[in-house]
Amino acid sequence: MFQHANYILHVFMACGLYGVRAKDVCPQMSTDKEVCLVELAPVLKYISQNHKSHWNSANEVQVNETRKQLAKIEGQEKEANDKLKGIHDNVDSEFNALSAQIKNVKNIQRHLASLELQLQETKKALNLSVEAKKVIPKTEIPSQFQKIGWRHFFIEKKHKVDWFKATSLCQKMGGHLVTIQNEDELDAIRTELKDTNEGNHDFWLDINDIAKWGEFVSLATGMNPPFFKWHKLRPQVQIHQRCVHLRGGEMMDGKCSEQFLFICQLAVN
Repeated sequence: MFQHANYILHVFMACGLYGVRAKDVCPQMSTDKEVCLVELAPVLKYISQNHKSHWNSANEVQVNETRKQLAKIEGQEKEANDKLKGIHDNVDSEFNALSAQIKNVKNIQRHLASLELQLQETKKALNLSVEAKKVIPKTEIPSQFQKIGWRHFFIEKKHKVDWFKATSLCQKMGGHLVTIQNEDELDAIRTELKDTNEGNHDFWLDINDIAKWGEFVSLATGMNPPFFKWHKLRPQVQIHQRCVHLRGGEMMDGKCSEQFLFICQLAVN
């Protein structure tokens, strides 16, 4: 390109036209080596077209190279995104598996806690059952007991305790938690509770299914009670509801650890 430019410059100088506007027709040449500017037009046109072609060719090469680089980058980006998605899916899968394991562990822990509670309650009930056999019927009626129907009962109206404590307190007074014998006795007790404004409270009974889930017996006798009057939604026979209480004249199974009032029956021969 620089050779062409030098050539043109020499032509200008040779023609003596440097700094002078060219004419459509060349002036008379002083030597046969001089060149007319009009004759240079095809040369200049060729140089211009060749330069343009070279530039376009260079641009096309650069564009193609850029496109290749972009395609390569896009491919790398897609590959990276696929890897990230795979990692994300793997993390989700491992997280779900871990969550399931944690849930399973928690279920096992709850089950073990439930078994531990059952074991503790069974031990307490067994000890109380042994103590029940030691209760000696009294020859005289203790002052705290009152006759309701044909038997004598003590109704605790102030202090609420759990089922095990209530059983122990009745034994110390010479009796047991009450096992209601029939509908008439239930009506008599219910009337007494209503007359003393205690009808809305819960009262522990002697009945439980601690020894065998779903089989309700009297702790004092170890036998099935002669009479039941369950609430319409009970018994629920839940693993944590093993002791029976009286509410509004109807029987309900509940947690032995709950705090209720209680009714004792005097031990008799």
